[in-house]
Amino acid sequence: MVYAIPNCGFAQAYVISGSDGLMVVDVGSIGAAGDVERFIASHPDLSMQDVRFITATHFHIDHIGGMGSFLKKCPPSTEILFSPLVREYFHGKRKLSLIRSWFVGFVPASFWCSRYVRRFDHLRVESLSGIPLPGLREMIKAPCPEHRIRYFDLDLSPSSNPGEKRQNSPQTCPAGFDDWEVMETPGHTEDSLSFYNPGTRELICGDLIVNVLRGSPGRLNRFCWSREITKRTYGELLKTLAPAVVYPGHGHEIRHRQNALSAVETFD
Repeated sequence: MVYAIPNCGFAQAYVISGSDGLMVVDVGSIGAAGDVERFIASHPDLSMQDVRFITATHFHIDHIGGMGSFLKKCPPSTEILFSPLVREYFHGKRKLSLIRSWFVGFVPASFWCSRYVRRFDHLRVESLSGIPLPGLREMIKAPCPEHRIRYFDLDLSPSSNPGEKRQNSPQTCPAGFDDWEVMETPGHTEDSLSFYNPGTRELICGDLIVNVLRGSPGRLNRFCWSREITKRTYGELLKTLAPAVVYPGHGHEIRHRQNALSAVETFD
């Protein structure tokens, strides 16, 4: 089961509950870390002691800015999971991909998502890691000691372009948590990931899709590294998945009996 944490800042954080415990996705600020902790504490069937993994759909500051703070409240066995491309960021072998369309993408999304910033700590982050701007994208810092970090088993070589390497379908591997799968879904960034449960037909898609208006079908995110790759990724997902519900990185869930991806607004 997926729980969307209400009013937790610019980015939407999620808690996934299953027989393997809990996996937490996109803890984007120190305030969001506190929100997730309080949400878990308020549910008798959930426990911080059951948090097995903390992960992120992509390495942007508003999705990773509270991961280390949240990890400190978890058991010593809890691990952070990243795309293998993030390891290249940490080791200085790859730079964070630059983002385009700041005016038509970032500005309106920030305006709408600011409604969910309820406290000052929703603006507090652990470091300046994950800012996709020249001069700032080199400021990469791991959110915790390296022995607490693992990387998903996706075959992404340091020199490859994920958007060009993939041919007909997204590269997928088990997430290592219940029946969830993780797949590379580049477009917003090179390292973007999505999480899908084929049994429950739930998709957590990160910033591939945004849905700032409740009840709308969502739209592809114009604030992205590559529009071409964003559209290609969406097309591949539409052909290979039929989620009943899509949980975006910003905004509200999208539900559809047949396929919640089918009515998403695209761009030219």
